[in-house]
Amino acid sequence: MTSTRFDIIVIGAGISGLTSALALRESGASVALLDRGPPGTEASWAGGGILCPLYAWRYPTPVLAMAAEGMRRYPALIDSLDSRIDPERIVSGMRILDPVGPGETRDGITTTLAQAGIQHEWQPGDDQPALWLPEVANVRNPRLLEALVDTVRARGIELFAHRAGQEVLARSGRVEGVRTPASDLAAERVVVAAGAWSKTLVPGMREDSLFPVRGQMLRLEPRAQNGLDHILMDEGVYLIPRVDGSVVIGSTVEHAGFDKTVDDTAQARLHAAACRLWPSLAGARITHRWAGLRPGSVDELPVLGEHPAIEGLWVNTGGFRNGLAMAPATADLLAGMMTGKPTTLDPAPYRVERLLDT
Repeated sequence: MTSTRFDIIVIGAGISGLTSALALRESGASVALLDRGPPGTEASWAGGGILCPLYAWRYPTPVLAMAAEGMRRYPALIDSLDSRIDPERIVSGMRILDPVGPGETRDGITTTLAQAGIQHEWQPGDDQPALWLPEVANVRNPRLLEALVDTVRARGIELFAHRAGQEVLARSGRVEGVRTPASDLAAERVVVAAGAWSKTLVPGMREDSLFPVRGQMLRLEPRAQNGLDHILMDEGVYLIPRVDGSVVIGSTVEHAGFDKTVDDTAQARLHAAACRLWPSLAGARITHRWAGLRPGSVDELPVLGEHPAIEGLWVNTGGFRNGLAMAPATADLLAGMMTGKPTTLDPAPYRVERLLDT
């Protein structure tokens, strides 16, 4: 083992890893952050930046609870950033044109959202009532990640870009550090926050436990005259207005392994749906098309907690489509558990052992 030693090593510099590293640094620990590529360039970068679950009432209660707590914590996170980069968080609101699905009722949706503390109101719609969520915000997520990277560096966290965590090193049921291509790094505790790549770093994970889920997106040129000033959603497709007048459109949900190929058919379908929802976008030029790999879990819940058989090995992953929205809350819960401080949320539903081979 190399003489380079840290109190904590976090593997993965996406939204979960960056916020976790910052929360742990606040406790006074020395923290290192590793990433297999440039920091903040995988799923957290590729998403739309909506800080609320889509069709929130359809998620398991622990997901909605975590996301709602994350939503409440975002203003403080943005204010705490030590960076000149503006993440462009705007409270745009979100209008969902098809909120009531098969087996659902307005009363049931209202009850679920009220319990989560998510403000909402019903509005007249064409085929069914629309749902308006006035407090929903969105961020320009690539800029948020850049600002978080600046903050990580400003807080004295050592950031190793292009340095993959290849293996968590442990002996006699206790973490010793992380193997990387350059050298081994020693640490008393390790946090695996490597998104869709996390499973191979956590011993004993079931084959079906964690997996990548591809999501394709596109962006239309800035056109302030398009008039879209809120997030609009229908039939699983959403439109997000940015500060510069551009519009981001998403997204697909595809089980395609670790393939980030952009598919022309899927892109055409997203574009057609966007133009149907907001016809003034029809003449806008497509400036970017991309895909990302979200970290999905077999039961749709994030994975958060300490490995039951390896002391000092912690996990924070599995956010699927809500990793960005949940990040401030998951980081706080992780830091609370690791430092022995009281936590706002009950960690039991997210425990690691539920996805391990028994």
